Amino acid sequence: MRENAHKYEELGVPIVVIVGQKGEAVAKWERENPMPFPMLIDEDRSVIKAFDVYNPINIDAFRMAHPSTFLMDAHGEIVYAYVGSNQRDRPKQVELLEQVHQLLSSIEV
Repeated sequence: MRENAHKYEELGVPIVVIVGQKGEAVAKWERENPMPFPMLIDEDRSVIKAFDVYNPINIDAFRMAHPSTFLMDAHGEIVYAYVGSNQRDRPKQVELLEQVHQLLSSIEV
């Protein structure tokens, strides 16, 4: 998404990343890999728990979130969801941008 952040910005679509890890680790990673959008830290994993995007590991401290992408409409309703099956599984940017365009065109009608 980093490479396409400007396309979303041009469309007026904000990107927010939620990371279910410790703040220090995220801050260190982000210093080395600056992102053009905000990264929110979910240390207690309440957000990833609410969205039910855990990897199936039985020990809570070791659970990692599946990489997940959600598009929400102006009312906060999820209109598109992609939950990856592993840490490298992400939606294709072409597909995601198509979904954004569909969402925006439905708002303009």
